[in-house]
Amino acid sequence: MIEIKDIYKSFNGNTVLDGVSVSIGKGDVVAIIGPSGTGKSTFLRCIDLLEKPERGAISLDDFQFDYVLHAKKDIIELRKRIGMVFQQFNLFKKKTALENVMEGLIVVKKKSREEAEKIAEKELSLVGLSDRSDYYPQHLSGGQQQRVAIARALAMEPELLLFDEPTSALDPELVEEVLQTIRKIAENGNTMILVSHEMSFVYNVATKVIFLEKGRIVESGTPEQIFNAPQNLRTKEFLAKNNVRIPPEYAI
Repeated sequence: MIEIKDIYKSFNGNTVLDGVSVSIGKGDVVAIIGPSGTGKSTFLRCIDLLEKPERGAISLDDFQFDYVLHAKKDIIELRKRIGMVFQQFNLFKKKTALENVMEGLIVVKKKSREEAEKIAEKELSLVGLSDRSDYYPQHLSGGQQQRVAIARALAMEPELLLFDEPTSALDPELVEEVLQTIRKIAENGNTMILVSHEMSFVYNVATKVIFLEKGRIVESGTPEQIFNAPQNLRTKEFLAKNNVRIPPEYAI
């Protein structure tokens, strides 16, 4: 069980996250939806401490981490346990696909080059890129680059995977290959939090959906509850504006 508790974050006096808490079971896929600028990406960045929240804590099984009171070694341990896939792929341009996946294994996990290469090859195979292992990022499509980024995150064997709108930087024809990869790793039992505007994908893959607005959780539940029987007016309005089907009895 993963518990994220009371995450609070502000920028220049403006509250972006106002006490967000989420419980995640092993193998769960938690999808966060909501209007742009409502704190979804900031929430993920706070979890991985890419942004420092003013308060909050996380527990991953036996590991407890306070976002305010922590030692440097605890930050290193936190990031070993959490993997993140960004909107932009953030690959090393002068390293091949294989070398990009190997990098964290060698630098962070202190694996030998031989062991790191073996793991990297396995993960590239999982995302369907065995034949692109020696390619540099500039010779890969956007979808392929994002799949390398996913392989890189998976190689670290994180307890929690974070996906920050992983298809938003892709051309429409490349979106499906990345979504299929995420679906595959979800089916393999990986625990993840996903921020996405791909509503049909969220409906079919998530085990839990959270509607976030103005830094607060407005509503949460199963995909069936949120998409087919939303209880909150703002959730209904958001889904209607995004052309997500709502049964007539729940229409605004």
